[in-house]
Amino acid sequence: MPDYAQMNQYLYEGNAKEVGAMTVAAIAEGITPQEILSKGLIAGMSVVGEDFKHNILYVPEVLIAARAMKAAMAVLRPLLVAGDAESGVSSTTGVLLMGTVRGDLHDIGKNLVCMMAEGAGFEVHDIGVDQSVEKFMAAADECKPHIIGMSALLTTTMTYMKTVIDGFEADGRDVKFAIGGAPISQMFSDEIGADGYGADASSAVDLFLSFMGQGDAPSDAPVAQVAQIETADAPKGTQTTFQILYWQDLPSAIKAADEFTEVKIELPLPFVERIDEAAQRLGLTDEATYTAQYKWGDDQDREGSAAEVAAAVQAELEIAAG
Repeated sequence: MPDYAQMNQYLYEGNAKEVGAMTVAAIAEGITPQEILSKGLIAGMSVVGEDFKHNILYVPEVLIAARAMKAAMAVLRPLLVAGDAESGVSSTTGVLLMGTVRGDLHDIGKNLVCMMAEGAGFEVHDIGVDQSVEKFMAAADECKPHIIGMSALLTTTMTYMKTVIDGFEADGRDVKFAIGGAPISQMFSDEIGADGYGADASSAVDLFLSFMGQGDAPSDAPVAQVAQIETADAPKGTQTTFQILYWQDLPSAIKAADEFTEVKIELPLPFVERIDEAAQRLGLTDEATYTAQYKWGDDQDREGSAAEVAAAVQAELEIAAG
């Protein structure tokens, strides 16, 4: 019997070699692909998703975990497809069609959602960036999705989401629409008639699962950043060690720890946009090369509580960025 707890841990750590090896060993033992998917991969990725949602894990760590999941899926997918064809019953959670709307070439956030959705058991069809309503319809004809997810990073392209939704409605197609991206909000989702909005990749997957009758839809409000939570005053003289996470030389996140607590902050939208623009400009948008650009800066010490120091460092980075 596979040690699924160990497999979940390897997945969480992003150890693709061990996850792949355990998957092969489990198949050799006669364990069904469906059981390995459910207990080994979906269970592990659900923990990754929750920790990402609560700022315990960062984007690069989620991408590395997703890469480990892909090592197992490379083994399982042909077996799952063959089993589905033989039984006539799908083993997937649902079919998801994903794309970035017309005029928008940003795909990093979409790619993260796709990987996490696959980790939740969805059959994912990613049609890429700059997609028109006609291309969404053609892809939907081919893969028959339960859910269509649309992404946009620009305010100038987000309005095209309504064009896609209206096009499907006019054609009498019944499918759930979920939208997301940096400028998107629940209010905008309601205005254009989407069925839901994902504030981040983990929330998007929760939304997809709720569409399929598995769990509740995520709250409209994103999880508060730790540094914004009120905390009791730390004793005078408290020392905090902090680090900054960089994508190349662009800051992405901060973590700070004192004797009493640890704080983690994802930097706000302008920082995300700068990283995305740099990745597009340099052609570093595929999963492996994009993830490889992340690195933690050196440990630094400063007086104050972890929350105080993290907030101060964020303010300094915002000033430096202009």
